[in-house]
Parts: sequence; C-alpha cells; structure tokens
Amino acid sequence: MQALEGIKVLDFCRNAPGMFCTMVLADLGADVLMVERPMDETRSAYEKLVAGIDGPDDERRHAAFNALQRNKRSIALNLKEPEAQGIFHRLAETADVVVEGFRPGVMDRLGAGYEKVKAINPRAVYCSVSGYGQDGPYSQMAGHDINYISFAGALGLIGPEDGKPSIPLNLIADYAGGGLCGAVGILAALMAREKTGRGQYVDIAMSEGVLYMLSGLVSDVLSRGISAQRGGNRLNGGAPYYNVYQTKDGRYFSIAAIEPWFWENLCRALELEDLLPHQDATGAKKAEVEGALTRAFLTKTRDEWFELLQDANISVGKVYSLEEALDDAHARARGMVLEVEAPGIPEGTVRQVATPVHLSETPGEIRHLGSVTGQSTAEVLEELGFDAAAVADLKLRQVVQ
Repeated sequence: MQALEGIKVLDFCRNAPGMFCTMVLADLGADVLMVERPMDETRSAYEKLVAGIDGPDDERRHAAFNALQRNKRSIALNLKEPEAQGIFHRLAETADVVVEGFRPGVMDRLGAGYEKVKAINPRAVYCSVSGYGQDGPYSQMAGHDINYISFAGALGLIGPEDGKPSIPLNLIADYAGGGLCGAVGILAALMAREKTGRGQYVDIAMSEGVLYMLSGLVSDVLSRGISAQRGGNRLNGGAPYYNVYQTKDGRYFSIAAIEPWFWENLCRALELEDLLPHQDATGAKKAEVEGALTRAFLTKTRDEWFELLQDANISVGKVYSLEEALDDAHARARGMVLEVEAPGIPEGTVRQVATPVHLSETPGEIRHLGSVTGQSTAEVLEELGFDAAAVADLKLRQVVQ
C-alpha cells in the first residue's frame, strides 16, 4: 500500500513546476493521468528543439528517462473540441485532484476551469500553479523562474558582493515555490476534505512561494529594518566560515563552521589556531582570515580534505557534479538512485532519483516509467465505457490521439 493509493489526479501541466508537483503525488501512490494536447507539428518541433526528440523511438526513450513523467499515464485530448471537453468532464466526475499550470483564464476557455469542475464534482481539489497567482497586476504577465525570484527578492541576494546576481538554476521558484508548495497545498486540501466533505481551490504563485521561503530574512526586515545584502550575509558568501574554497586539484570544498565550536575545530584541524578569536572579523582582518583559509585549502585535494575533516565535527562537504552526487556512497546507501526496468528502449533499464520522503509503512516507489503522449488514451476511454469502434472514430476525427 502507498500513502496516496486510490487518489485520482488529472494533470494538465506542461512545464516543470506543475509536473514536479504531480510527480510528488504520483511517487506517493496517486493515480496520475496526464491530460495532454495531441502531438501536432508545432508541438513536435518544440519537443525536438527542447528535448532532442526526433520520432517515436526518441519520444519513448525521453519518456522513460524523464522522472517528471514517471508513474503517470497519458491521454491526448483536443480540448478545443466539445467532445473532448465532454470526455474531460466525465474524468472529472471521479477525480480527486486537478492540477494545471497555465496562465489564469486558459483553463476556463478550455471548459476545464475550477468552477466547471466544482459543479461536476464538489469534492475535487483544484490546484493552479502560476507565476504570480490568479489575480493582481502581474497575474497575466509572462514569466520564468528567474523573473519570479527577482520579484520575490531572492535573486538580488545571490552572488558576489561586488558583482551581478548569480542565477541559481530554476530550482527555487519552479521546483520549490511552485512544485513543492503545490503538493503541500493539495495534501492539505485533501486532509481538509476529510473533515468537510468538500474540495477547494488551491492558488499557488511561484513568486509567493519564494518569498515564503525567505521568511527568516523577511522577519528581520519587518521587525528590525535589517535587510540582507548580496554577498554580505553570513549565509550568502559574506563570512569566511560559511563559504566555498578551491582545493589543490581545482575542485571545491564547502565549510559551514557557524557555531563557535565548529569554528574552533576547523582552526585546530587546519593548524590555524591564531584565527580562533577572529571568526566574526570585519574589514581587513576578515580578508586576512579568508586569505588564510584559501591558502590552507589549496594544500590538499578535495577528497583528501574530506577524509581529514568529515569526522572532525565541523560541517563540511565536497562540491559535487551531478554525476558524483548520484554515485556518492551515502546516496547509494539511502537508496536515492533506483534502477528500473525499461522494456522497449535500447538500454533496458533506467536509473532515476528516488523520492526523499521515506515513509516507514507506506513508502513511495516508481511503479512504472513515463508515458508518451496519448499512450493510455484507448485504455482510459475504455474505462469510461467507450468501445473500440468509438475510440477509433474519436481518433480518426482528431478529438483524441
């Protein structure tokens, strides 16, 4: 048994934030059905450009390796057609959750908005993951992760003090502010439904998710008028004891000797006891401390430093590439990389990252790999009562694919 077994999710997401949200639900046992638009020439060209997909074999291989598609089935509906909207409405009758990632208003125009779903199924939880939320001056504005973290105040805090902001991949807004906050909101709404018997609307704005994650720094601004500065805060490059240093082999090593006892252990391990009184030095003395640490770490390789310091009660880490992270002994011991059978592609197996939510009684798992567009269309329609002739007719008329 899995935690979300029996929960039916209709997934209208096309991009990482919503797809990650529904992946979290699927990994925990939910039956997720991707409701996709048919693969026409425009979409095919876009997929070829972004994912390198060139033909059915590439699409199958991409789906198998793409973790964001795993544990999900796919039905392709042309929602511009009333018949396709009718099929969605029938799916909505028994759905527990609907998740979409379009700009406000798009789902209403497709006959699949919240009010329509609520009228069909008052128990459904409906989640919209967007950049700026469903209302407000920016609600219709285009955006991506870099824009959302800009407006939330996060991007301005990342990078060197004397340089421009550094772009931290699309992890903060897309995956955390959007995907994770969306999953939390949906789970909370499902819990509330147990008490009220009713579903509700979950409005997730990625920009707000980022601001929420800055709550500690926001509290300093609101209570004391103290605003963090790029490269000046002790946790964003402003402190020698919480920083990254290059090692003898050209790699990098991180230290986080925030607590005084960690700092003392670090100084003694590096034979730099003269730095002990100067953990929070400023000005020229701070530069002196940083210079001493820089020179010290250049005397050994990254892995040599780890062997020396990992058990010294300091807080250290090797700065890994993704390949190294996947092959790390601790990650392997914790089962964070799984090998899954993948019939139909040349490799035969696929390695993917596991869920980090370790449930003792109802663990998450990869039940099956990702589906290509429309892979389950016939199966889902048959579950709704359509016979083979009706399915063939709908495909012929391009209502479904």
